[in-house]
Amino acid sequence: MLDDGPDPLGLIAAEPESEPVADRILDAALGLFETFGLRKTTMDDVARASGLGRATVYRRFPGKADLVNGVLMREARRFFGELDQAVADLPTLEEGIVEGFVATVRISREQRLLNRLMVIEPDVLLPHATASAGPLLAAARGYLAHRLRLARRAAADGDGGDGADDTDAFDPEIVAEILVRLTHSLVLTPAGLIPLDDEGAREFARRYLVPVVDGARRPPSSG
Repeated sequence: MLDDGPDPLGLIAAEPESEPVADRILDAALGLFETFGLRKTTMDDVARASGLGRATVYRRFPGKADLVNGVLMREARRFFGELDQAVADLPTLEEGIVEGFVATVRISREQRLLNRLMVIEPDVLLPHATASAGPLLAAARGYLAHRLRLARRAAADGDGGDGADDTDAFDPEIVAEILVRLTHSLVLTPAGLIPLDDEGAREFARRYLVPVVDGARRPPSSG
């Protein structure tokens, strides 16, 4: 993978080494959150489910908010790790956009914690996914913009160039914002005309998302 500086999310390149006791706690918490929700799960529940003492749990995670953040961060690492694998060997930016969109929709569709909370605790989840979702969307935008820059650099190097043309109007942050907000909307409200199965999502991305990227790469018209 081409290097474009440190991972802007600290989720992939800077992923911490697995720590068995913390993973045991997080596994227990994830299972309880999926079954009972965030509100009803207590730190004592997590201690019992993990087979560890309360003091051990509190040493790793001083409060419930820390535990929730730990679970969500690990799920985010898994998400971006799977997404990275889906686009790692694709030769063009366009293919990365298509397969990245397909993978994002599929991973989100199969994300048990998100889907379960949408059913049993939408009032708890939705504020974090809507009005308070700014940091999450910014993180996803940063991740995608980072990958767009890498893909463009790889394409330029493959053509014998030394990077993007200075006249190129392409702004990775804006393109990433568009793609992230569309995907976010589809995950929260899947019902509609846009198909979310793999082949349907692939065709949608080819027809509608790739032109967004291609159009963004063209210099503005002078006349």
